[in-house]
Amino acid sequence: MIGEYTLSKVVVRIWKDGTIGHPFFGVCVWVEAEPSLIENSVIDAIGQEVNTGLGEVNSRTHDDWINAAIEGAKETLTYLERSSNDNFFLVKITKVIGTEVDTTEDSVKVAASIATWRAINPNSSEPIPKFDQLENIWTVEFPSLV
Repeated sequence: MIGEYTLSKVVVRIWKDGTIGHPFFGVCVWVEAEPSLIENSVIDAIGQEVNTGLGEVNSRTHDDWINAAIEGAKETLTYLERSSNDNFFLVKITKVIGTEVDTTEDSVKVAASIATWRAINPNSSEPIPKFDQLENIWTVEFPSLV
């Protein structure tokens, strides 16, 4: 089961000369999930060769982003386990794409969390990404499974 999620935020700014700018903040995460008989687990399955020109990263180039992706996938697995989901999964982080200027660990974590949800629960209401403008961080709000 494959899940992918692109987290993006477009900010409209009006510059002093009256022109309008649309900066883009984005990250995209791909995961593969498969049933596990033992327990929930998440691994980094990104190879050593990545296309950095396209923004692809791995643990050698951005271990902070990969660790954030692993945390996001684990957050979803923990939520599902607490919500009486008796199934266990092995989740593999297979690709992370971001931009040096705009991608943050919290945005990677949220994108991975939702990508994991899409891989495991593709036909259910998915978590919602939330941007806290005061704290300047991304978080995820999970839906009620009851």
